[in-house]
Amino acid sequence: MEKVAAWALLLVLLGLAALLPDCTAQGTAAAELCPGVSGGVCGKGCQLHTCEALGRFYRATLNESNPWDDEHGWELTSTMSCEQLVERATVRRAVYCSWFGITCCTPEAVAAGNCSMVNSVYGVRLVINNLNASVGDVRMVQPMQQLHDCGMRSLNLEANNLAGQFHPAWGGLKHLLDFNFGNCWITGSIPSSMRSMRNLTQINLSNNWLNGTLPVWLDELQQLRILNLGSQFGANQGTDASGLMGTVPRQLSKLQQLRELNLEANVLTGELPEALCNEDSKLLVLNLRGNQLTGGAAAVESCGGLVTLDVSHNQFTGPLPASERWEALISYRVGNNLLSGTFPPQLATSARILEHLDISNNLLTGRLPNQITLLSGLKTLLMSNNSFTGTLTEDVFYLPALLTLDVSNNSFVGTIHEAIGLAYSLQSIDYSNNPGMTGRIPPEMGLLQGLQSAQLQNTSFSCSGITQPYTAATNASCSDPARCKTPRKFGDVEAQQHVCSIGQQLPCFLRFSDYLLPREDASNMRCKYIVRLPREQALQACSGDPGVDPTDLGNDAQLLPNMSPKAHQQLWFVDPSYFQFQQCECLLVSAGCVRSGCGEGAKLSG
Repeated sequence: MEKVAAWALLLVLLGLAALLPDCTAQGTAAAELCPGVSGGVCGKGCQLHTCEALGRFYRATLNESNPWDDEHGWELTSTMSCEQLVERATVRRAVYCSWFGITCCTPEAVAAGNCSMVNSVYGVRLVINNLNASVGDVRMVQPMQQLHDCGMRSLNLEANNLAGQFHPAWGGLKHLLDFNFGNCWITGSIPSSMRSMRNLTQINLSNNWLNGTLPVWLDELQQLRILNLGSQFGANQGTDASGLMGTVPRQLSKLQQLRELNLEANVLTGELPEALCNEDSKLLVLNLRGNQLTGGAAAVESCGGLVTLDVSHNQFTGPLPASERWEALISYRVGNNLLSGTFPPQLATSARILEHLDISNNLLTGRLPNQITLLSGLKTLLMSNNSFTGTLTEDVFYLPALLTLDVSNNSFVGTIHEAIGLAYSLQSIDYSNNPGMTGRIPPEMGLLQGLQSAQLQNTSFSCSGITQPYTAATNASCSDPARCKTPRKFGDVEAQQHVCSIGQQLPCFLRFSDYLLPREDASNMRCKYIVRLPREQALQACSGDPGVDPTDLGNDAQLLPNMSPKAHQQLWFVDPSYFQFQQCECLLVSAGCVRSGCGEGAKLSG
């Protein structure tokens, strides 16, 4: 029986060993550098060694007059020796495993192959904790090296008061997986010593003061999944440029495991490499926003698995990039470039789950294709500052998730379709600076529960309807000629004076305030501003027959919603020409007045 028990014990030990195929080599190496390791467990000697390293790191990053925000556990090293602290620990858990920001290796993690030594420190995460030190100070690096030699694989010190240039000794953390020093004050170039950190899966050095160029050896870090070097502010000698310079290295395409590449807000120049991604690329997030990249943007089409694409605020030329493989694309941001041509229907037919579309501030022309309505999950549609023409299809208002629509500063024509009342998610709409837009503000806009802002200035909208009727003969954008003519004229028909009465100057769910405010333009006027009526008042005001008064809703008035809190303070930006200046008055007669016959003290209010 004793022999049977011995064989059973041996089999159990062999089984446990089989659970650690990926960690035995690292465990052996760690045992040689980390004292007190026995049988895959960080024993008392190892715990003492680890505690002392943590204490030295704490003292190296502590400013006595401005201490850490959370010192739980760490502060004990100032009043007690590590021998005393280790003796207080339980058999199962080391004392430092309960300290703030410390993650220890557990038996379950060892069994899963995630770490090599029970009770060793696996991760240090002290984000936004007011650490004060220089990354060039070896007194900060050495404790981290000791922890690394005892099994630490993750280091996250993001958003602390860490400055200086990286000490070359950081490169000794060769088995580290996560290296996060984002949002600090680190200067200098990306250290060449990082080249030896071949096991890194994540590098985050964003929002620092780095300078120089992107290293050509980055492709040697074959395990990288996240590379974030965005938003650098370091000065480069001999130039006014701040941040990382040079071109995007073509070697980045060799990083087969890369999921996220963020190089935003630097001063990268030149064209994108044609082989930015290859057929086996796993890239999901590509952010090149805010650089000085030129040439075409078609190279991004090779990244077929993208979820997020942002190449905005560069100097790209040529057509909008589009790929039939972008089935997973959620965010497409190419604004503030020099892109030209028309909107590619392929983008809408392929990226069917797109939520954010920003093509603003380019040189785009033509009509918006009807395929845009295939994007049923679209939340943001930004098209401002282009040269789009034609009518904006009413189908855009059938997009159920649409929150923001900005088509300002284009050459759209026609009216706002009454279907806008079906865009129940809409919070912000901007039609400003489209002189060809005409007609009234549809009363159906009152059905939008969450609307917070409507910008309709510098258009031809008017309370009297279409003052210069569009017809199919004169305007090809008019798909329904009957809708492009004023159905009924207000005022004196014989004299052709289309004067709106007080009840016709605004759609039924809006009213003028009791106060006048000076306008911010050069019109030398002050006008009453526009406010939303409470539901009960709007219900009464809007119940009239829209066949008699097109500002009313009729039976649809029952659909007027109770407004969300923010929507009670709706902002309506409407030119006073819409209500024929009837709620305005001159400020200074000597400066002239928009309307003739305005004498001293004269009012234009109706």
